[in-house]
Amino acid sequence: MTHPEHSLTHDGAISNPASRRLQQILDLLPQPVMLFRPDGRVDFANSAARQQLGNPAPDVSCHHYTLGNEQPCHDGQPCLLQQAKAGGSTISRVPFRRDIQHNGRFVEITVAPLFGEDGQLEGLLETHHDVTARKQEEQRLQLLQGQLTELAHRDPLTNLPNRRYLELKLETLAKDRVSRHYALLYANLDGFRAINDAHGHVVGDRVLALVAQRLRSAVRISDLLLHAGGDEFAILLENSNDSGARAVAGKVIAALCPPLDGLPLPNQLGISVGIVMFGTGSGMPPALLPQAVSTMHSAKRRGGNDRELIRL
Repeated sequence: MTHPEHSLTHDGAISNPASRRLQQILDLLPQPVMLFRPDGRVDFANSAARQQLGNPAPDVSCHHYTLGNEQPCHDGQPCLLQQAKAGGSTISRVPFRRDIQHNGRFVEITVAPLFGEDGQLEGLLETHHDVTARKQEEQRLQLLQGQLTELAHRDPLTNLPNRRYLELKLETLAKDRVSRHYALLYANLDGFRAINDAHGHVVGDRVLALVAQRLRSAVRISDLLLHAGGDEFAILLENSNDSGARAVAGKVIAALCPPLDGLPLPNQLGISVGIVMFGTGSGMPPALLPQAVSTMHSAKRRGGNDRELIRL
């Protein structure tokens, strides 16, 4: 590529027929295509580039033309052209940028170094491909996926995370590299079946929603309160000890002591709480959740409205 005679130039002064034909082809492309000299000066910009970025002035540099930046790139923050030159290979990036009409777009910028037969760098080819529609669709799908995941892991009745979320959380804790102290409180309502049978399932669902509200008031914001299904709830306490876990269980029991407002007899609930103290990481017991359920049943067998604690 000898610049004086065979280069593509933005002013159209091309005498070489092959170069002129190539310029015509590039001008038909809908994406901006630019050719830069090794020193970064613009050698050619096709029609799409001129429409989006304007006509390049003679000897304008790459950073000024494509970025509108008066300051040249430097080693601390190398541009794509510098990275392509240094690496000797094609490089791409998808930044968010604004065109000369100040429209915000996602543009995939690709820069490829061009070498002569002697292996010397003769220029750099830069192309811009508008991927705004693709990025917006990716963002929409990510948002939808997040909403579906939220729905899959949340109980619509109580608006609490569900049992599946608890299982995933415990799986994550088992992978901790550093062991931390946790307490899992697994609770079952005492007297709920009588209320559900006497007043019907619609009232029973309302009672479960009310129970969730009362339990929220008994735990800290940092504690993970879950609806494990049916009349069972769970609370995961981080950095907890025996006395702290028992105190939270006591608050849970106290929160359900008042009769249910506006509900005729039977309108009294209790709650049995099984507490499992455990450490996260490789030493975490694999059957943690079943042991928490078993501990809860031990408290219920003593008459209910009680708590029992084990350490694993």
